[in-house]
Amino acid sequence: MNMLNLLVQAILYFGIGFLEMFLATQRTYWISQGRSRAAALLVFFETFVAMFIIYKIANDMGNSFMVLVAYAAGNAIGTYINLEKVPF
Repeated sequence: MNMLNLLVQAILYFGIGFLEMFLATQRTYWISQGRSRAAALLVFFETFVAMFIIYKIANDMGNSFMVLVAYAAGNAIGTYINLEKVPF
């Protein structure tokens, strides 16, 4: 795998990881606030993100450890930013 392709994949998986955990954290917050309809809507979109990741992992994730690290970093930063920085 060439370096540019690896970098693009790492950025893509970072973004997806960020989005996935951002939505999951927001959903949990809305559930705690009693906003069940909003939480249900987020679960709908969260499921699409999760299924995309499962599909990609099953098909071509064996390419690089760097991509896995980028995905995990996106998850961590998505959770942190939602808990610390977003005034929802």
